[in-house]
Amino acid sequence: MATTPISGTEGITATSSGEADFNKAVENAQGGEMTPELEQMMVEGAVTIGGQMIIMPRANDILNEAMSDE
Repeated sequence: MATTPISGTEGITATSSGEADFNKAVENAQGGEMTPELEQMMVEGAVTIGGQMIIMPRANDILNEAMSDE
């Protein structure tokens, strides 16, 4: 389905400050190198998330099974 463009909006570009901040963050991320400190923080974060999403639910299931048998 084709639509006709609205006249008078050809030269208007809308950029919000949030979009500009995001674009700047992307540019900084693309230009930066991974430092040992950043790598260590990422590893620690991955271990924490893994523990929260994988280990803790299984540990909770084991605890619930152990308590229900009594």
